[in-house]
Amino acid sequence: MAVYELCIDLGSNFTTIYKRGSGIVLREPSLILLETVGKTMKVSKIGIDAQRVNGKTSSSEVFVKPIIEGVIKNVDLTKKMVTYFISKIVSYNLVKPTIKIIVCLPTSLKQQQYEDYKNVFYSIGFAKIDFVYNCVCASLADVPYFSLGKANLLVNIGAGKTEISSLVNNKIISACSLNVGGNLIDKCIAEHLQKTKNYTISTNIACKIKQEIGSLYETDKSNMEVLVQDGNTNSPITTIITAQELIKPVYENYFKILQTIQAFLNQCSPEVAQDIKNEGIILYGGGSLITGLEKFFKKVLNLSVFVVDNPEVLSVIGSEKLFSNLNLLQTVIEEN
Repeated sequence: MAVYELCIDLGSNFTTIYKRGSGIVLREPSLILLETVGKTMKVSKIGIDAQRVNGKTSSSEVFVKPIIEGVIKNVDLTKKMVTYFISKIVSYNLVKPTIKIIVCLPTSLKQQQYEDYKNVFYSIGFAKIDFVYNCVCASLADVPYFSLGKANLLVNIGAGKTEISSLVNNKIISACSLNVGGNLIDKCIAEHLQKTKNYTISTNIACKIKQEIGSLYETDKSNMEVLVQDGNTNSPITTIITAQELIKPVYENYFKILQTIQAFLNQCSPEVAQDIKNEGIILYGGGSLITGLEKFFKKVLNLSVFVVDNPEVLSVIGSEKLFSNLNLLQTVIEEN
């Protein structure tokens, strides 16, 4: 009988699945397209298939994000999305395979939100399910910045929110979150261009602009050609957007994250704060890829700051150690 050992991270923008021994086997948008059929709404497309038709649908179709800021907003649709993604990985022949799964959880979930996660995964019928906090999985990844026996500070800048956690030996000491992430920055960029240039763009285009030329360097000379709707002529035009034109919305949101890190550090015990001062801060999540982030945080915090390799998938990569060491898995579950 085939056995699949998988780790899944349900992100606001992307769902990532890691398979033991194989690495990342799926990373698709956490997106569903619903179509009106009679008086009901039925699932039409999921994941990458839904993304491909974004902006090309009829009035009878609507896009839904079942996960927002790490919280399951629609249990039934999340079940369908997870089931669909798993079916793309798992081969079903005559005998149903055994599927063991680790689910990465946000640290900021309230009790009912945690129950929604359990509802989704237990109802699908996996052989074994373990829930582990995202930052704990991330702390297990093989990166040079983690120190055993020392307090490590992890900052996960995701699409929906930013989570800040201090850990010692994979045990969470304290954690907090704020609703600032990549999606809010995209929205602020679109609003800023509307206000300053009278250009209308979608948040999807704003995200592409951010990824291409978004920067925390005030002297960054990067630029990008973009198709926008010009409010002055009420027609589409091609224009050049510069990194310097985006510095305000980008800077303001990352400064909010920085202020929260400062407040978090001020609440740490002297021993934990000293370890973090010695060891530095580890950044991961898609939002950590913005140009100039390490130097910006380092300058203000006066601490070493590191952005890990593959920051968007760090947590699922760290799950490999949990599959190979069941005692470690049991320990991190009991301690967190």
